[in-house]
Amino acid sequence: MILIPYSIVIILLSIFIGKKRGLKGILSLVFNFLFIIMSLILINFGFNIYIISILAFLSISSIIIFYLNGYNIKTKSAFLGVIIVSIINALIIFYLNNKLHLGSFSYEFIDEISAYSFNINLNLKEISFIVLLFICTGSVCDTAIAISSALYEINDNAKLNSKELFASGMNVGKDIIGTTVNTLLFTFIAGFLGYLLWHNYDSFFSVLNYHGFASEVIELMTAIIGCLLIIPITSLIEIKLLKNKSNHS
Repeated sequence: MILIPYSIVIILLSIFIGKKRGLKGILSLVFNFLFIIMSLILINFGFNIYIISILAFLSISSIIIFYLNGYNIKTKSAFLGVIIVSIINALIIFYLNNKLHLGSFSYEFIDEISAYSFNINLNLKEISFIVLLFICTGSVCDTAIAISSALYEINDNAKLNSKELFASGMNVGKDIIGTTVNTLLFTFIAGFLGYLLWHNYDSFFSVLNYHGFASEVIELMTAIIGCLLIIPITSLIEIKLLKNKSNHS
């Protein structure tokens, strides 16, 4: 029941501070949550996990980018950048899944999950693929919008050539990536702190070799790679769209 007053406070603060955008932000959370639930239901019904994960990713990214920010050059650049980076990330995730065998139950957590049935009739490699893809989506979309919005404003206020505009985008990206990487790092630490304290009697190298720890590190590294790649890719796409617009006007 404690969730109800917290939810009410969050909704009221979002509407009070963000007005219409705040309300849209709350609705986007609801829509994205429903898409994730629908994805899990379809996966349980036996639908192809890769197809479901791609459709869910496109739906969630569209809501984050277009529903919250409208349809314009900024959001088109961000969305195209997110798609390209996510394709790269998906290939990396697919390779690591097969190389490191991440899709399995971790023996370090065997005491916690021993009461449940292990016969879930799902391919855990495919499950880990959709988990990693979802983890990357939010941070990559956020960085893409930040870069595209900054570049649009820079181009609007100072008519620069493509090379100068790209350099400006990279400079903005340097400021963004520092806080983004730190946010991802502290999220990882917060989520895994209990596990590290639980195994504080083990040696440092033993902890590094634990399956669960390796999986979490892969998730962190994949998200960071996505946030790093999105900066130059979104910048290049937006510069192309902006120059095409100026040439046709």
